[in-house]
Amino acid sequence: MILYSNSCSYGAPQDHKVYGNFVAEHFDAKFVNSGVPGSCNRRIIRTSLRDLLSLKDIDQCIALIGLTFIGRTELWQPTKLSDATDGHFHPIRVNHQLLDWSNGLIDTIVPNISDYADPEVRDYYKHWMLHFNPESVVTDLITDLLMFTGWARNNQVRYVIFSNMDVLPGSDKIGYTSPFISSLVAELQQDKNIIDPWTFSFGTHALSQGFVPKDHNKYGVHGHPGYAAHQMFGQYLIDHIEK
Repeated sequence: MILYSNSCSYGAPQDHKVYGNFVAEHFDAKFVNSGVPGSCNRRIIRTSLRDLLSLKDIDQCIALIGLTFIGRTELWQPTKLSDATDGHFHPIRVNHQLLDWSNGLIDTIVPNISDYADPEVRDYYKHWMLHFNPESVVTDLITDLLMFTGWARNNQVRYVIFSNMDVLPGSDKIGYTSPFISSLVAELQQDKNIIDPWTFSFGTHALSQGFVPKDHNKYGVHGHPGYAAHQMFGQYLIDHIEK
């Protein structure tokens, strides 16, 4: 059996075990961790599909797909070295060390955040942020998830999909009853293998259980969970899989 995991930095390899390690150990499975810090949701879903297509006996695989902030993006950058499997796709990274995150990632407003990105993508990122709209991004995300889960079910791949860092925006920001998204949401909510992304995330759940992020001094309550929180969440995922 293979326990496959893909995510941003929350579930990516760290200097301690992450939730995927604990799930893999429980099921006596080989652990494949494709998480990459700074990933956007499109990268997570795209590379998960491609990775799983390359695995043998995928019907013996469990996939953990951890979603990230909807405000992240990527760009095809041929001036940078090609990734071994993902071509010239590269996440747009921001030098977070230069920003004050004391209010947390969600509540920190940085109007000129594009100035903190790599010089070669600043202009693109500036205009991407100007045109960013959660209604568009969430509609695309749900569409990608429906296509991924349809493929997974057709190939008998077990999966659990969840938000890692933050829940999706509510109805105050997105017209979920509108025709452009309502049927997509209704279909997604029928899938018991998707932990409700509007009410649950690993980060908020860890906080509710009393775990303090290991880098709280940098990112406040939206920092990265430590070893004990990963162990707790690993058991949470095990319980969900075995239901």
